[in-house]
Amino acid sequence: MKRIGKALLALLLVLALAAGGALLFVRRSLPELSGEVAVSGASQPIEIFRDRHAIPHIYARSREDAYFGLGYAHAQDRLWQMEVNRRLGSGTLSEVFGEEALPQDRLFRTVGLRRVAEENVDHLSPEPRAVLEAYVRGVNAFLSEDPPLPPEFTLFGVEPRPWTPVDSLVWLKVMAWNLSGNWERELFRVRLRGRLSPRQAAEFLAPYPGDAPLVAPAPPEQHGALEGPAKALRAAMRAPIDRAIGSNNWAVDGARTESGKPLLANDPHLELYAPSLWYFAHLRAPGLDVIGATLPSLPAVLLGRNADVAWAFTNTRSDTQDLFIEQLLPSDPSRYMAPDGPRPFTIVRETIKVKGRSDEVIDVRIGRHGPVISDVSEAARRSMPDGQVLSLSWTSLSADDRTLEFPVRAAEARSADDLLAATRNFHSPQQNIVYADASGAIGFIAAGRVPMRRAENDVKGLLPVPGWLDKYDWLGFVPWEELPQSRAPASGRIVTANQKITPPEYRHWISSDWDHPSRAERIEALLDASAAHSVRRFAEIQMDVRSGAAALLLPALLRAATTSDEERRAVERLRAWDMEMRADAAEPLIFATWVRELSRQIYEDELGDLFREGFSERLGFLRNVLSDEEGEGRWCDDLRTADSESCEAVSGMALRRALAYLKATYGDDPARWSWGEAHPAVSQHAVLGGVPVLSRWFDVTVQSSGDNHTVNLGGYWINQDADPFVSRDGPGFRAIYDLGDPERSVFVLSTGQSGHPLSPHYRDQSELWAAGGYAPMTTQRSAVERDAIGKLVLIPR
Repeated sequence: MKRIGKALLALLLVLALAAGGALLFVRRSLPELSGEVAVSGASQPIEIFRDRHAIPHIYARSREDAYFGLGYAHAQDRLWQMEVNRRLGSGTLSEVFGEEALPQDRLFRTVGLRRVAEENVDHLSPEPRAVLEAYVRGVNAFLSEDPPLPPEFTLFGVEPRPWTPVDSLVWLKVMAWNLSGNWERELFRVRLRGRLSPRQAAEFLAPYPGDAPLVAPAPPEQHGALEGPAKALRAAMRAPIDRAIGSNNWAVDGARTESGKPLLANDPHLELYAPSLWYFAHLRAPGLDVIGATLPSLPAVLLGRNADVAWAFTNTRSDTQDLFIEQLLPSDPSRYMAPDGPRPFTIVRETIKVKGRSDEVIDVRIGRHGPVISDVSEAARRSMPDGQVLSLSWTSLSADDRTLEFPVRAAEARSADDLLAATRNFHSPQQNIVYADASGAIGFIAAGRVPMRRAENDVKGLLPVPGWLDKYDWLGFVPWEELPQSRAPASGRIVTANQKITPPEYRHWISSDWDHPSRAERIEALLDASAAHSVRRFAEIQMDVRSGAAALLLPALLRAATTSDEERRAVERLRAWDMEMRADAAEPLIFATWVRELSRQIYEDELGDLFREGFSERLGFLRNVLSDEEGEGRWCDDLRTADSESCEAVSGMALRRALAYLKATYGDDPARWSWGEAHPAVSQHAVLGGVPVLSRWFDVTVQSSGDNHTVNLGGYWINQDADPFVSRDGPGFRAIYDLGDPERSVFVLSTGQSGHPLSPHYRDQSELWAAGGYAPMTTQRSAVERDAIGKLVLIPR
């Protein structure tokens, strides 16, 4: 036994030494933050100070050198993220991850994100083009040092290639794609119409409050035949149709602040990743002094401020994608019908390298409306009606997209007018840009390209349309002067939270996919509750967790028909609840579970095999059903069997199921239940997230409050069987800009600056973020130097 014990001890010692050696090797891949490095591509020395949060403050003697420094810093801290970014958009993930990544590669090769990015580079104006090329030189200067690489490169056997301008712009295309989901909704509507009447489908996809249900006319014989391909194409999409992706931004003018100058707030809501999608940076050079949120891969402070102007985004949710049914020529399937007669497809051959097997070659067909999207999947291709294909039109596939020019010019804006002028080149995706300047101006514009559809196009982009009829063709884009915009509102405030931003008399079609206005209305109410605002007050609003869903649904839920003391106690508990989705409370968990089970109860039978895809928190729909709006309480009946039940009875059954689920999952004692246990915010590593053992190192998890309809959004996907309330979407960063004293501005990331899991800055902002804290957004050199954890100087060779 002693000999076995000694052998085990020796084995453990060997393993410990091996682990220690591996740890030392991995730690050596952390970037150097201090010293001097000789680099090629810079014109003069560049200083990079990193503050205590590892935010780089880059001091250069020219604009191009400042962006060179940004490229270098991005590569130091986020090289693996950048590698995945460019591979995702270029359709080369399979080269690293094998056959499992093929569906994603086929999609982006077919859509042609990299092809259009190559065209976009050639359309940039000289100054933004020079900035892009300087950034690329900065990334490659780091790569040329043959540096120790982040651990993922070793794990997956990847050697990074030199960076190119197209690699940067292709990530801009991916971001636009993620914020432009109209074609998926068109496919969902096609499938929905196979199970519901047009009127029922319009009720299920509830209209914006105050609008009539949108019943889209459509030729049923065409859409019935698209059920198969719609199902096949949607099968490749992992996320539900209606996710809690949105954002908040708002501004108040000086009449409503303590300083007498505007305040501006922003918190973009996207899927949470580790590291965060965002990366903070400060760039200073002659004529340039900008700080804010960048996207690793891109040479820009996309959201931020300088000394004179600040700007913030939310997604407009505009309809910028249309699907077209193209009719092939029976005698020649390489041609298709157009209003002026047959046309040939342009064929682009794409070769996808696949790890562990032979290359895959696909021929992409491109017509006058765009690429043939039904070729993405073999199942979709086979299930298309004979002689037809589906093509995709999307504003972001324009060769002359110059969106990168906006942040480059915004960084050097000196007034609200300068900022507004820069939005002329913001093309895709359309964003609600709220801005403010130090002179006191506040304004808003929904900047971006939106298709102009003909008056006779009664489908309005809701469903696929015949591509051979010119009445469905776009007439170009809405003129910049006619985009929704405002300046100096009488109310002294501007709020956008993905709600409808067009007045009743607005003549252009923008969207039918506006988010429910409860979040925007809550922000407006909180702004109106104070006469004079400060950074501190804005921070309190950003952390507000009063649920718009609870405010809308709870009065009706409390009328549920209960059958036990347990149910009645739950109802009374919610009756006394303040509707705050706090992590330490049980009531949010009871409410969220009840709504989940009520959703299942109301429409699971009606949707059948489509239920999982459409299972989400449909706030407007549930409100209309529970309040019997226009007779929609009939959804509480079993629409298939015509069995009649009251919504009170259905709510009672849903409550019983909810309580049974909660007891089975969290124990019998409701006093021990908490929203925080069910609803942690999980920022997942894009590749290793959720992988046993490794996820402990690569994922970032913190307690969180909020829900899908709170200002401090904590978005969850109720269609998940496991962990349906885990917060997977949320504010990747928060920022507050004070135009009275820009140095009082603050921001915070959901993770940390570093993309290296062993860096102390991989997750060091996450607890601060969860608690509602912030880091100072300082640009004063004396404060930066005093707070610096390192100073790196890049010396030109």
